[in-house]
Amino acid sequence: MSHTTRFVSSGGILLAICAALAGCSSRTNVSATGSTPPQYQHVFITAKEVWFNTSATATAEDSGWAKFPLTTPVSVDLVTQSNGSLGEVINGLQLAPGSYAQIRLIPVDASAALTTSAQALGASFNAEADYVDGTGSHHLALELPNPDKGIGIQATLTVPVGKFGATTGALGTSSTTNSTTNPSTSLFGSTNTTTNNTTNTTNSTNTTTNNTTTTGTSGSTTSSTNTTTTVSFAMSFDGSRDLATFTYGGAQGGVGAKSGVLLSAHPAAYDLASAGGISGTLTLTSLTTAAITNASNRLNIVATAETLSADGTRHVVVASAPVTTSGTFTLYPLPSNSSTPTTYDVVIHGPGIATMIIKSVPVTVTPPASTSSSTTVSSTATTTATTPVSIGTVIPRAATSFSANVTPTASATLPGGATVSFYQTLSASGEVPYVIEEAAIDPFNFTLGGDEPLSAAAMIDSGTYTSSGAAITLTSATPTEGAGTYGVAASAPLFTDGPISSKVAPPAAGTTTAVGVTVPALTVASGASPTSITASVAQATAGKYDRGEVIVTRDGAIIGTAPLDTALTGGGTVTINGLPGGNSFSSALYDLSVRVWNSKDPAGTLSRQWFSSPVDLRSGSATGVALTIN
Repeated sequence: MSHTTRFVSSGGILLAICAALAGCSSRTNVSATGSTPPQYQHVFITAKEVWFNTSATATAEDSGWAKFPLTTPVSVDLVTQSNGSLGEVINGLQLAPGSYAQIRLIPVDASAALTTSAQALGASFNAEADYVDGTGSHHLALELPNPDKGIGIQATLTVPVGKFGATTGALGTSSTTNSTTNPSTSLFGSTNTTTNNTTNTTNSTNTTTNNTTTTGTSGSTTSSTNTTTTVSFAMSFDGSRDLATFTYGGAQGGVGAKSGVLLSAHPAAYDLASAGGISGTLTLTSLTTAAITNASNRLNIVATAETLSADGTRHVVVASAPVTTSGTFTLYPLPSNSSTPTTYDVVIHGPGIATMIIKSVPVTVTPPASTSSSTTVSSTATTTATTPVSIGTVIPRAATSFSANVTPTASATLPGGATVSFYQTLSASGEVPYVIEEAAIDPFNFTLGGDEPLSAAAMIDSGTYTSSGAAITLTSATPTEGAGTYGVAASAPLFTDGPISSKVAPPAAGTTTAVGVTVPALTVASGASPTSITASVAQATAGKYDRGEVIVTRDGAIIGTAPLDTALTGGGTVTINGLPGGNSFSSALYDLSVRVWNSKDPAGTLSRQWFSSPVDLRSGSATGVALTIN
């Protein structure tokens, strides 16, 4: 696979040393996985480049990137590549040994010509979201803000120096030895024997050793050993936070509201050499199929691995997995370590069941298994979890449900990239809230894109893990918030997590409309101050568009939005307020994009445009920014 590397670091010196020793080298593989809400049938993302940087705050414009263009774009369906399955994006990268703090995925936009890989998966767009809701099935282009800047993912990733003169083996190693003896005659009558030994370890760190020994009749023996170490990284997307559904067009008096899906991405990246998984099985016989099955034919049940937040005030989601129709799930990858395994609490939730919480599940680091592209349905190589720790078989209780949505107010409007989480807390002393459900807000209307279904069960079930596969005793108790009641709070990139001070409870019997909840506004992250961008707006063709939105992003995640209607129809400026910046806040370098349309035909005239020059708010608010819309 061809690649271009633009990177200078001590890793280059290490590679030079390896070359001098005629041996050691490293190869890096990158895969993608995700979890998507049950209403999604497909979520396609197509990649064309993968970049690495040692700086966590580097932007696309900064130097120091190791850039690897793919020979041909690769498409992954995040609905298929989930539940312990990872789709390979690129392999065999000659990435310099060292520590990397950021990986950046450069996608192919939905507006670009359909790639062969996307077409092979049955997609109509390179980036696409197919889902089912109360109005029917939707097959929409997945909108990517500033796709040329890519999706930046902060991580701690290490590429080791390739091992020299050593052969490694591990449990599950498959070994093939090919020996060929080629007798030949020379004036000296020497005999040459060549032996090639290849060892392939099915692990996130694979070591391939080629030993060549030449023996002559003179008695002299020369030997060289070339060892290639392969490391595997994974990018993990969480659709509950990353997929923002929205409406546009109808609210401004046009011909009717249209639907859209925007990827506000803040995925995680993991080194599979320091990861493991958790699996489990649900017995579903006591549940009504119709009550737990989404219109998409996927189950409305999800398993989530959670851990304490940095400040210890709540639990946060590390990874989620949809429960399959057979009742199984696999949470992978989950970061851990071999010496002291990381423990997670597993939350099994859905609107048709009583929530279950399995506490203190230790994750053992285990090697993944690989399947070549020639044997997969999508023609994409896959990586899957092996021997995940098992919570055994659990039996969920049936429950009724209700739905909730956000009611924005002038004093409690969330930033455009916010996620709203619904929490419940176990009744024992010292417990802190768990995330039960969460969803991204509509970035332009500041409500949830669709009403969020919640379990109305009066009690939640909980138990503690003992050993892999062993039965877990569950006890039922009313959460501290109250029977069927949830605490509600928001979070957003570059903002401080909001207080869990609002509550939502089941409505009176017979009520079918969503319960409204006002979620407290967010404050900018520590070290930042509220700043703004003021931009002049001009159209290349006067009057072409009369409605629109400007979107402010960082690393592919939405930070803020503002309507363009007035600026498009009357000329002038638009201001996006409340952006984290100032005080030399290192993350306050933002990208701008717009989506504009004419209200007479919103879908037919929609145009998405993005701008290459970032806006710097590290010193405070910015004025004089110019947006020329074609």
